[in-house]
Amino acid sequence: MVPQRREEFAAGRTAVRMAAMEDGSEPFAVPIGIDRAPIWPKGIIGSITHSSDVCLAAISRSERFAAIGIDVEPYATLPPDIAAEVVHEGDGLELESGNAPLTQHDVVGIFSAKEAAYKCQFPLTGSMLGFDALSIRLMPQSHRFEARFEKSVGSFRTGDTLDGGYALVGNHVLTVASISTERWEKLISCDKQAAHA
Repeated sequence: MVPQRREEFAAGRTAVRMAAMEDGSEPFAVPIGIDRAPIWPKGIIGSITHSSDVCLAAISRSERFAAIGIDVEPYATLPPDIAAEVVHEGDGLELESGNAPLTQHDVVGIFSAKEAAYKCQFPLTGSMLGFDALSIRLMPQSHRFEARFEKSVGSFRTGDTLDGGYALVGNHVLTVASISTERWEKLISCDKQAAHA
């Protein structure tokens, strides 16, 4: 690993230890898999994120959540070429008064929400996704978002959703996506029934 990558790895594991202590758990190792994703201990799910100056980790018990994904990004406008790659037709703002166009600063929220949703689905599907695979509806009044699958991925079908939340923290936007274990088991059950039909 290059020095910056080693520092990011160390910071991520420190954040995991802090999250474990906050949860009342004993510290545990989180090695990297061949796909470079964290390998969590049995019974634990989690996610790690970092920017150039912030590192965060979130963990939960697997009986409560099947997967979570977190992301943190500097709250700044994205370069136009990256914004054009990130934002697609289904992405937008959902206000009490109806749908509204995205501002330049909303685009970084869309980007971060897609990153969080991607991290959430990956342990369940093992699928690499492009920005067009998920659409995001930001709901600023409630600080929530909904990530909608635009195509079938693993046991997720087109139209299935992940719940999310987001907040401005200092000069960063923080996003969290999750799926409960109960809901994931229902999706798997429906997938199996469809396969046998």
